[in-house]
Amino acid sequence: MRKYRSLLSTYHRVFFLLVFFSSGTSADFVGTLNLYTNGGKYWFNSDRLNGTPFHGLTMQDTTGVGGGFGFNLTNYWAMEGVADYFVVNIEEIPEKVDVYNYHLDLLYQFGGQFCGDFCWQPYVVFGLGEIRINFDDAPKRYYKDKDGKYRYDCHYKHEYPYGYYYPKYICNWHDRQTMANLGIGVKYTLGPRWQARADLRLFQGIEEGGLDGFASLAVGYQWIEYPDFWYDEDADGVIDATDQCPQTPVGVDVGLDGCPLDSDFDGVPTYIDQCPNTPIGIAVDEYGCIRS
Repeated sequence: MRKYRSLLSTYHRVFFLLVFFSSGTSADFVGTLNLYTNGGKYWFNSDRLNGTPFHGLTMQDTTGVGGGFGFNLTNYWAMEGVADYFVVNIEEIPEKVDVYNYHLDLLYQFGGQFCGDFCWQPYVVFGLGEIRINFDDAPKRYYKDKDGKYRYDCHYKHEYPYGYYYPKYICNWHDRQTMANLGIGVKYTLGPRWQARADLRLFQGIEEGGLDGFASLAVGYQWIEYPDFWYDEDADGVIDATDQCPQTPVGVDVGLDGCPLDSDFDGVPTYIDQCPNTPIGIAVDEYGCIRS
């Protein structure tokens, strides 16, 4: 319990620092594709094996590797799919299990300057997925547990007065548990397309309960550096790459160039022109009316 309190305390401190100092990092542009690989340490809750044949046993904390793929929905919001892999020892017996952690996350990146440097980009993230625990044991070692019995050996037959039986710990099984996660992190721009990131994540088990933790470092690559052709900042139907008037007010009719229509060609947009039928060539004031 002490290690989870320490993890939560660290999480809260880092979260506060990111929010306090993040008045502005240059967030990734909308449409950016991100691919990254990561490695880190995972802390397993003692309840994680509940509901499995190893019920009541504990998985040791361990390190692992993984990767993710993301897409920036806007300049601040991104969606990422992540998969991590761990080989985990069981504390009470000389066995190992394979653990896969899959999750789909929604990530919010703070925009602006962070600690005086636009290369830093803090973020918060939350998501949902599952953790899969696999036990696939072919030829077995023979060993005894603390009571002197072969209780955890799935190949060892126990003799009873009326015959033999195999223990309940079968040789091949897997268990899947739904996990919700919440995290904080920071990205650092290494170059035009490369990023490094640090991430601290908490995973809450849904079926079996328990709170896990995962701290990781990652290196990522971006496919699209300046994808302005995806973006229409003023929502006028003309993408920013060709919009000659990128700050048009919402709802104003525009031409193919993205600029407000000027029906009488007097230089004053129709939506603010108080005299919309001024003859061509007549000097007008800022309201589109003939100068007096």
